[in-house]
This record gives sequence, structure tokens and C-alpha cells, in this order.
Amino acid sequence: MHKIKFGTLNPNGQLSRIKEIKQSDIGKCKFMILVLDHYRDNGSCKCSNKKHRKMMIKEWGYSQSDFKNINLID
Repeated sequence: MHKIKFGTLNPNGQLSRIKEIKQSDIGKCKFMILVLDHYRDNGSCKCSNKKHRKMMIKEWGYSQSDFKNINLID
């Protein structure tokens, strides 16, 4: 199983807030977003989350039509 490791590199060179996500989970996201906070602990993406989707549209430049086949579940 291949994983991608995310983390925050601190000024002292230490890596913190480390989280690994399976490549296959990232591949399940329609947009294959490589941002740590886009994924839940279970590996699913947050495209189906109303608040997160609103942020994606406002801050990342997506449009509502980009989500036409993704139902909101939380």
C-alpha cells in the first residue's frame, strides 16, 4: 500500500502534524487535491462537506458546477 506523507515543516527543521494518506484515497477524490485538511481521518475527501465545499469555491477557485455529481453528506 502506497502512502503520501503530509506534515508541517517548522523553522527548526522538525516535521510536525504528520499524517499519511493512501494514494488510492487521494485518487478517489474527483480533484485529487494534495492538501492535508481536504481529507477526513477515514481517508475520504471533504468535497461532500458543505462548509469545506464553500471554502473550496471561495478560496480555491472551484465553481458550484464542479460538484454536480458529488452529493453533500455532512
